[in-house]
Formats: sequence, C-alpha cells, structure tokens
Amino acid sequence: MNMKKWDKLYSSRLHIFNPYETFKYKLNPTIPMFDGHAYTVNPRHRHVYDKLFIVQSQFIQGGNLKDLQNPSFPLFIKPRWGHKTASSKDCYKINSLEELKPHLHKKNMMWSEFIDATEGMTDFVLVNGEIVYQLTYVYSDKQHGFADVWKHISSENKPPDEVVSWVNKHMAHYTGPLNVQYRSTTIIEVGMRFARSGMYLESAAHKPLIDSINKMWETKTWTCREDLTIKPFYSFKCWSPIPVVCLIPQHVIDVLLYYFDAMPFYEYYFEPTGKRSVVFFQFLHHDFNKGMRLRYAIEMLLSIVNSSFILLCFICAGLYVFKMHYKPVAYVIIAMLLLSMDNSLNVIYNQIVNQKQFLN
Repeated sequence: MNMKKWDKLYSSRLHIFNPYETFKYKLNPTIPMFDGHAYTVNPRHRHVYDKLFIVQSQFIQGGNLKDLQNPSFPLFIKPRWGHKTASSKDCYKINSLEELKPHLHKKNMMWSEFIDATEGMTDFVLVNGEIVYQLTYVYSDKQHGFADVWKHISSENKPPDEVVSWVNKHMAHYTGPLNVQYRSTTIIEVGMRFARSGMYLESAAHKPLIDSINKMWETKTWTCREDLTIKPFYSFKCWSPIPVVCLIPQHVIDVLLYYFDAMPFYEYYFEPTGKRSVVFFQFLHHDFNKGMRLRYAIEMLLSIVNSSFILLCFICAGLYVFKMHYKPVAYVIIAMLLLSMDNSLNVIYNQIVNQKQFLN
C-alpha cells in the first residue's frame, strides 16, 4: 500500500518512536522473518506449512472444509496454508452447523477436531536436523477466544517430549529457525522462522545468544559453548471486545509504559479472536504484577476512547437527522480521529487490513 512508503518520513515528522529500533543486539536480517520468505527459501521442508499435513502427521481428525460431511462439534476451522495467511484471520471454533455455514464458501480452508487445552510455543534452532537450542513460551490458562493473555518466556521452560519427537522426525536435515505452536502435546502450527520475527529473542538482549544464532545462519554450524540463559520476562496482550476504531496515541502509550517500568519493546498487534473481538497491543515486562496492572490500564483506556467515539457518532447522527446543532460534536469526532493518527502509518495500515474480517 502506498501509505506505507511514507511511514519513515511521517514518523520522523511526528517524532513517533520505532520500537523495533530498541534491540541492542540484532538477528541477521537475512534470517527469514515471515512465513512467505521461509517457504520460498526452504523447498525441501515446505510441507510444514500445510496445516492439514500437521494434523494428519499426528493422527488427528481433520480434512478440507469443502469435503466435510456429518461434522461432530465442536471443531476448529482455519486456512490450510500457513505461508499464505497472517495472524489469526479466519480461525474459528465452531460449535454448530449454523456457525459453520457462513464459512463453507471460503477457499483453502481446513477443519480439525478442537483441542481443548492450554496453548504453548517453542522457538527451536536446528542444525542438520538436530535441535541445538530452544526457547519455550508458556501461555496463560486464561484466554480471549484462542489468544493468550500473557506468555512467560524463560530458558527454564521446556517443550513437551511429543513436540520434540515430532521435530526430530519431520525436520531431518533442516538448518535454521523453527517455531512450533501446540495445545498441550498436540502441534497446531509450524513455521520456519522465529516467533514475531525474532523480537522475543532480541528483547532478551543476550549478546552470546544472538551471536550464536547469527553464526549458525552464516556457517550452518553450532559451536556455542557459552551460557545462553536469559533473564525471564513476560509478554502481555491487550484485548478489546469490540473492533478498534480509534487508536491510543503513541505518545500516550510511551508515557504509560515508562510509568509502569515496562521493557522497551512494544507493538500494536492486531489479532482477531472472534467475530468482533480483537487483540490490539503487546508489550513486555519483567514483573508479572506490574505488567498485569499496565495491561488493565491500556485496555480500559482504549475501551473508554472507542466507546466514547461510537457514542459521539450516534449523537452526531441524531442531531443531524433532527436538524440540530451537530457541528461541535462532529469536531470532537474529527479530533479523536486525528489523535488516533499519532501512530506510524504501518500501525494504521495493519489496523485496517487485519480487521477487514469484521465486515464480512
């Protein structure tokens, strides 16, 4: 989109902070950050992006959505090809035939039995099929839809043995990053890149770890003998029960994160969690209790902003219909939209793109 080309100039003029420039140690930029790139450069292991293969390799019930007959509920539907989709678009838990019917026309969709268990995730580093490093993310039991409230990121966390066995069996001769998402011991998605483009690893600010991964990528070997234990931290997601129309200005977010002593990295991160609800923001913190208070503050602030905006729109429309003095209310609405523009163009673009499904 053309607006994204102007993001750097736009952000510099408004003095908008770029969180992706906070990392002290950076991963090699040629390491695949996104699934599309990873799919292209790893032809031998492209099968991991077929989510139907992932299901069938674990002897779980599943198939193409168009071929589904006499379904047993609940079930889970999602796009079949992992390298063609992003976030959680078109992912739904389906409880009845009535809920299923609106999705039957969608192409390249699959279904599987619903795994009612807490989610987890692991970033692996493999060299010639051998796991040489892992960082596991333990998810909160509480979820919004199927999105976690928080993740605990620590070197002491370990992936399930079943997940390790699957990786050893199906990733023979592979060298590079591997992200595996699972519910309990059942794998649901696999990608040949690190979680969130490697930002969790970079946020750990651990030079030996980043240097070792970069050397692995450049030499296809692993010779690290240093301690790669990171300081544990949490990733928190902020959630809205309604689509996000107005964003909190980034300069307000900056003040909140500074006041609550959060880690430097944060991002507007749009992940639909149902027909109308959405995860909209992610930040990191070393302290769980402070992080939870900050999460609540951001969610409440966004709720107040969006509820006020929607209410004012109805009031303005009513005043206009009854030919009353509506312009002052309209000016407030415009001012709120302008304040929402105090974010990078990339954020605004992603807000629009990732919430299109709410219009379906």
